[in-house]
Amino acid sequence: MERNQVIAIAVIAIIVVGAAGVYLVMFPPGPGVPTIVVGTTDSVESSIDMAQAYDYFGWEMIISLSSGLVEIEPGSEAGADDIQPALATEWEASAGGTIWDFTLRQNVTYPDGREFNATDVKYSFDRNCNLTGVGLFEGDGPQLNMEYDAIIDNVTVMSEFVVRFYLKIAFAPFLQLMSCAASYIVDRAVAPMDELVGYDDAGQTPCGLGPYLLEEWVRIGGSDDHITLVKNPNYWNAAAGYPKTDKIIIKMYASDTALASAMTSGEIDVAYRQLTAEQINTFKTNTNVKVWEGIGAQIQYLCFQQNIYPYNETEVRQAVTAGINRTHVVESVFLGTFEPLYSMIPEGMAYHTEAFNIWGDANYTKVVALLAPFGYNTTHKLPLHLYYESSGHYPQSQQQALVYQQDWEDSGVIDVTLTGLDWPSYRLARNDGTMDVFLYGWYPDFIDPDNYGFLPFASWLNLGYNSTYPQGGIDQYDLWVAGRSATTDPLRQAAYEDLQDLQALECSVVPLWQSNTVAVTGLHIKGVVLDITVNWRHWLLYIEA
Repeated sequence: MERNQVIAIAVIAIIVVGAAGVYLVMFPPGPGVPTIVVGTTDSVESSIDMAQAYDYFGWEMIISLSSGLVEIEPGSEAGADDIQPALATEWEASAGGTIWDFTLRQNVTYPDGREFNATDVKYSFDRNCNLTGVGLFEGDGPQLNMEYDAIIDNVTVMSEFVVRFYLKIAFAPFLQLMSCAASYIVDRAVAPMDELVGYDDAGQTPCGLGPYLLEEWVRIGGSDDHITLVKNPNYWNAAAGYPKTDKIIIKMYASDTALASAMTSGEIDVAYRQLTAEQINTFKTNTNVKVWEGIGAQIQYLCFQQNIYPYNETEVRQAVTAGINRTHVVESVFLGTFEPLYSMIPEGMAYHTEAFNIWGDANYTKVVALLAPFGYNTTHKLPLHLYYESSGHYPQSQQQALVYQQDWEDSGVIDVTLTGLDWPSYRLARNDGTMDVFLYGWYPDFIDPDNYGFLPFASWLNLGYNSTYPQGGIDQYDLWVAGRSATTDPLRQAAYEDLQDLQALECSVVPLWQSNTVAVTGLHIKGVVLDITVNWRHWLLYIEA
């Protein structure tokens, strides 16, 4: 996957772009039809409140139901030149990139008819980031874990349609941050300043400025069954023909087998997340469907619970790392459609290095040597308990786990036990710190190395390894901060390269693979865009007559 993205550090110019429909040239609207049915194995993890949602599907819903100040041009590389207007029509950075002024789009209304203005922007960030001390700052929410509070000092209303952000640092990818779902605008008529908006089958949501409105959200037995989105007649980009389809029904399936069957039978128009590589290859031979493939920024990595012995020992983590055979898993499980990954920053992104190459793949000589001082050998093997997610939140997790088990046990000094948990149980076990070693995945919040480099010390992983303890976590955090606040590109590069080197030595988490993105549709479906953002844009889908 080849891609070169370098973010401009200090943007001191005024950027003015047209306020009309921004997709019109690239994606001409197709004939409108009543309904498209999309199938998935995904579900909402917690809510679709911007102050709490921090999962792929939750964000998929937010970007369909709300809007941010800016957005990424569909199909682009998501670089600095690919930022487009959404609720803001122009913006200016000054004071070395620490002050940002946004001029807002006028005549945009919420579902109750109230006009959107600068107060709504301030309210959203005050609420979601607790900037004034009376809002929310959820422990498992994106704003806390993406450290909005280390970036944004305050948001000030300059006039009815001009809002100013004062930053604590000259944050290089600020516009990319503004494009992500965590920065989308809430409806203050629905979203209290100090209270989350949770599940509501009647369709109440803190969103309201997106291409769609939430008509219904149905759960059966506590599990998501389907969600219905209907066209927002007041959408700011409606004049350009968006959304292209009046209604989207999203149906949840319990397994990839059920999802593939629904696609084959014609029960659904689109299958997106998570089909297996084998199923995708089968669909490629089916002349009644189309397989869409695009670049991917999803990564998967291995986590060690360092409150459980012996994973607090760096050399033990290094030994487990050396026993991984990435090529084996991407070839045997994903049939060569994914790529081995040797850094927490994906290949093709600025500042990526192959830092974890120092351990090799299936380097059993190193495994044996590193474990020997702890008394682990062929007669007293390291007992490794690997957990994996079993309900389709990640692709082919059980098959992956079996490959990792085989490769570790082939070292002769590791004995592996496997346990699968469904996604809600998996997330709870992560929070409780009860999984010795486990697989986890990451989709980018925004496209920049900053959004990957923090994962080895992310507090929400609850690994007993974070930005305050131990020293390796502190040192990683310091390098990450140096990279995100650097005022020149060479300084950013130096910080991120040092960070990757340190992460490869610490092995607090270990990169495994980098994905592509795949969807399967009927031949009648058009408008699928699969790009580096990994955003699924329902509003671009349409049925060709």
